[in-house]
Parts: sequence; C-alpha cells; structure tokens
Amino acid sequence: MEFTNIKGNTWVTCGPVNIGAYVINGEAVLIDSGNDSSSGRKILRLAEEKNWKIKLIINTHFHADHVGGNAFIQKRTECGIAASAKEAPFIDMPEMEPEILWSGRAPKAISNKFLQAEPSNVTLLLRPYTVIERWGLEIVPLPGHAHGQIGVLTPDGVFFTADSVISERILNKYGIPFTADHCRAMETFDMLDSFKADYFIPSHGDICQDIVPVTEANRRCLNALKDEILEICSEPSTRDGIVGKLAQRHGLDMNLSQYVLIQSTAAALLSPLIDSGEILCSFDEGTLSLKSRS
Repeated sequence: MEFTNIKGNTWVTCGPVNIGAYVINGEAVLIDSGNDSSSGRKILRLAEEKNWKIKLIINTHFHADHVGGNAFIQKRTECGIAASAKEAPFIDMPEMEPEILWSGRAPKAISNKFLQAEPSNVTLLLRPYTVIERWGLEIVPLPGHAHGQIGVLTPDGVFFTADSVISERILNKYGIPFTADHCRAMETFDMLDSFKADYFIPSHGDICQDIVPVTEANRRCLNALKDEILEICSEPSTRDGIVGKLAQRHGLDMNLSQYVLIQSTAAALLSPLIDSGEILCSFDEGTLSLKSRS
C-alpha cells in the first residue's frame, strides 16, 4: 500500500478498498479507512511516513469494509469522523449492521469483522450538497448501495464515488452487487452520467476519467438481476427460493454472511416490482408467495 497523488492535494491508496486523502499543509482528511484495525494501522503508518496529521475521516457509508479502520486511527490521532445522518448511527453502533441484515438479533456467524466493524465516534454529520469548511470538500449524495451513502468531490476535481458503482471486472467476477435501494441506485447512475469531474475513484475498481461506461455496466447488471427475478417468479416462489436460484445461477458458494447480503439485494429488487404490480404477493399457510403477473 502507498498513497499516490492523483491531482493537486488529492491522494489515493488503492487496494481491496480504495482510500482517499486530501492534504493541506500536512493535515489530512481521509475518505474511508478500510476494513479492519490492520488497515487502519497501515493507513496511519503511510500518513506518518509522509508527515501527515490525520484530522478527519469521512465515511462514505457505514459498511464494515469502509469504516473498519476508524477505531484504530481515531484512538491514535483523536481525529474526527464525519458521515451522513443515515449512516452515522451504524458507525457509532456497528452491531446494527448484522442486526438489520438479519432483521433481529444476529447470530454470531454474521457478527464478524466482514459485517461488523469496531465502534467509532462520529463527530460531524454531513448534509447533502454542502462543503466542509477549510477543506473545500463537497458532499454529494449517492444513495442506492446504502441509503445514506455519500461521495466526496475535492477542489481538485477528483470525485470519490464510494460504492455507487463498481468496476465491470468486479461485477463480472461476483455477479450480484449489494444494493439497498434499486430505484435510488438507478437515479444515482443517471446523475453520475452527467457529473463533471476530472477523475472518478470508485471504492472498488479502477480510477477513470469517464464514468459513463461504468455506470452503464452497473445499470445493465441490476436490470439483468431484476429480469432474472421476474423469470424465477414465473412460477410461485418464496424470497428464499429466489435467493437460492440466484446463488445457483451465479455459481456462488453460500454461507450465512453471503445469504443475508444476497437476500437484502433480492429484497431491494423485489420492492419496485411489487409496488408496480409486476410481482404479486399471496400467502399460503403463512408463507409469502411471489409470482410474476401473467
């Protein structure tokens, strides 16, 4: 890992999660912190090598692979942590992530560092389309992957797009990207198509100057998954039945963590189909049955 200068005061270290830094006079704002304390330790070491003092971490959203380094860095530096109002409670109380995914008290198998980071203290709530004073960092809402997800545009014209889009090579590898709100994700893709920036940096994927091919790949992927669900529901199915068939079709090795993530994405895709009447709901002996309108 190393920080590479993108433009002006904007830096990034690329890895499983791309982590940004905006640095003025040796003081740094991080954009996300990686997936665990090990990541936090590496980021802090890299900053110290450059004589940067970390003053703030902006979390684009609450998922553990983006906030996992918070606690280590905050304890060592006493830096602030900033997030949107919808994401902040999950950063302060990360046990809520597996609980939301499970819809109740989560089993230990999903209360792991992949889905539950160490708690850290959010000190600043970020409002959409505001600029953080002194740093000049613009906060841009990017809902879809997470309900309160934000992106960060630096004064250098570098836009950190969080998980609003994922590179096509990663989509092709995994097939089912996590999505919390299908309709908002589509709106975000449309917004990104016309967004002006010199560089776009997704959290998972390659730095690019033209975001349109990436948004189009993500749009195709989610629409294809929605069509798959409609096809699966040509015969009555349950939510678990849909999850199982999607997993089989995409060759996924299932475990409890994978199950709750795919179930959430399936639910996000089902909601607009149910709202539009394209999929009908009925109950048979208390079990929810889902069927495409014939």
